Amino acid sequence: MFVALAIAAVCLAPPVEGPVTAGYAPVGRYGGHWGVDLAAQVGDPVRAPASGLVTFAGSVAGMRTVTIEPVPGLKVSLSYLSMITVRAGARVAQGSVIGLAGSPHGQPGVHLSTRIEGTYVDPGTQMGCRRTEISRALRLVTPPLPYPRPRAHRNPGRDLRSHPRRSSTHCGVRSLPALPRSGVGDASG
Repeated sequence: MFVALAIAAVCLAPPVEGPVTAGYAPVGRYGGHWGVDLAAQVGDPVRAPASGLVTFAGSVAGMRTVTIEPVPGLKVSLSYLSMITVRAGARVAQGSVIGLAGSPHGQPGVHLSTRIEGTYVDPGTQMGCRRTEISRALRLVTPPLPYPRPRAHRNPGRDLRSHPRRSSTHCGVRSLPALPRSGVGDASG
């Protein structure tokens, strides 16, 4: 459950400033497009969409790719780069330059894909946030009930607070019966 919360808390920043030119389409006319393509000019800087560990920086089937792992179980890949500026094993901050844009599918831009536990998911569901905060995800979870604390034994006769059902007492002191007065004006003398 913690892994799911950590993944849900990750917000991806767009790696380039251009709009989405091809959406996530695992099925249908463009079936097999396991990410989104974003418009950029060849050579534009490509920024890390999230902070994390670079787990791969190299070539896959002839296309330069960088993969970042923001939290365990989530991998974010940027493909069709014309140049890579980071190495596997490096830590990157969200917004830092990781490479330069190339030409995905013959159009200038960048391909962005995300995988959760090895399964491709639509990166658009996590894009558009400005910061990554675990507290955002934790606000969605019902907080656990507090541990029951044993209460100290309470002697009601020693209660210093007034009680609405008791005769008027002040700070736990009950009024005493009136004693006979002695002294001046006393006839017993």
